[in-house]
Order: sequence, then structure tokens, then C-alpha cells
Amino acid sequence: MLQSWLTQFANDTKVQAILLLLLADFVLGVAAALKTGTFRLSYVADLLKNDVLGKVLPYFAFYVLAIVAGSQNIIIPGLDFGIIAGSAYALVVAALGGSVLSSIADLGFAPKGQQSAKAAVAAPEKQPLNRQP
Repeated sequence: MLQSWLTQFANDTKVQAILLLLLADFVLGVAAALKTGTFRLSYVADLLKNDVLGKVLPYFAFYVLAIVAGSQNIIIPGLDFGIIAGSAYALVVAALGGSVLSSIADLGFAPKGQQSAKAAVAAPEKQPLNRQP
């Protein structure tokens, strides 16, 4: 049974996307840490602990629950383990994507800093530079 679930999990394109994000996060994170002078070998173990055990393993648990009892309602009609597994996937991708974007900013390929959602949506356009003829 477990072998069947692991095979199905490993062949799922969503899981392959997560693994690609993990690889990108690792490579870009190491590069950013080397650039900023903050690299520690313990960060490699932290990737396994925080990302694989902390994100991928819980997603696997929800994935298996969706396989076993995917259409079973959980308290609220329409809420089932398939929806919960999909939500867990979205959270994992968002967390890894945020980490990748942070590493890209640390490498200097994107601006650093915080921007509010209001500024991202409704900020005025940047004014052109006034050039004297």
C-alpha cells in the first residue's frame, strides 16, 4: 500500500514542481548566502528539516488522505481531503516560491524591501525624470 502511494506521489506533476522549486531554492539560497557571506553548512540540513520534513512530508500525508478518503466530507459539506490536499499544495508552493524570490533579491536581481499590497495595486505611476534641455 505505501509503495503504491509513494509511486503515485513521485509520478505526480505537482510533486515534481515542488521538487523543482526545492532545487531552485537550494541553488539560489546557497548562491545568495555565498554572495552575502552568510553561508553555513548547517543550512543544507535546515533545508531537509524545514522544507522536506516541514513542508513536503505533511503535503504527502494530505495527499494520501485524499487518495484514501478524497470524497469524504469533513464536517462541512463540500470540504474533503482533496480540497485540503490542494490547499496544502498551494501553501507549499507559495512558501518555496517566496524563498526563491527572496534569494533572487539577495543576489541583486530584484529590488529588496517591503511593499504593501495597497502600494502594489494602487500606487501612482512613477514620474519621469525632469531633464533640462
